[in-house]
Amino acid sequence: MIDLKKDINFRYVFGKNEEKNRMALAAMIQAFIGEKVEHLQIQSSELKMDMENAKETRMDILASFGKGEKIDIEMQMCNNKYELAQRMTFYAGQLISSQLVKGEDYSKVKKSYILFILDFKWIQSDDQLVHIFLKKDKWNNVLFETDYCPFVIVELPKVEYKKEMSVSEEYAFVLKYNQDERYRDIIEAIKKKDKGIWNMLECADQIRQDEKEWLKKIEEERNELDRNQKITNARLEGYEKGISDGEARGEANNLNKNIRSMCKNGCGIEFIAKVLEQDIEYVEKIIKSNM
Repeated sequence: MIDLKKDINFRYVFGKNEEKNRMALAAMIQAFIGEKVEHLQIQSSELKMDMENAKETRMDILASFGKGEKIDIEMQMCNNKYELAQRMTFYAGQLISSQLVKGEDYSKVKKSYILFILDFKWIQSDDQLVHIFLKKDKWNNVLFETDYCPFVIVELPKVEYKKEMSVSEEYAFVLKYNQDERYRDIIEAIKKKDKGIWNMLECADQIRQDEKEWLKKIEEERNELDRNQKITNARLEGYEKGISDGEARGEANNLNKNIRSMCKNGCGIEFIAKVLEQDIEYVEKIIKSNM
């Protein structure tokens, strides 16, 4: 069984334009967005914009369903917190703007979904598996009447086995643990009762050996890119920490300069401490170090 969390495998199973694959994808989308998904069609995942020099976008899986609703599905294993929100926003803009050509009326724009499935915790404030972000008024929480692009975030590490799981929890559990031998019996039981999960795992099982070797080769190339991304993330974290430490040092230097200046101008230690909201001991230490 291949690891469905790896985006190349994810695309190969869910992005294949055959009936069983489409059925598996439709069922998974429905589980996560909470909307009925019918007449699903896989589309070209590369969006080409007409504007000269515009950035082209290649999505993991791009599909349409219902009356023309669009959805972009992305599987993310590498935690790149520095660009994830921006990437979602950019994809949403591309997905909506690519629907019209010059002269067409805006009423033809169809609802679009951005679905990101993450193999890491991105939202640290809670343990909720699925978040659906909609546009609301800043002050009174009124929902924008026609929200044409919900952002749906699924964080796989937040799923835990329970005797009674929701449909979204079952799909997340299978995606997260389909290779884990400890949960083989549990996943088999889930597979037997859910047709979408059955289709998903059957599609993954039917990949030929030569296809697996091809996927493995691409995966190795992607791993190198992920390693480079992690290095970039580490540098950015170091840069942020450096700025924070630098700001702290700068504030301390300014404070010490003010203490010395006030002392030089005849201010008493207690007065300096009170004005600058510092401990008397600290003010005495700075003054003594300057003597």
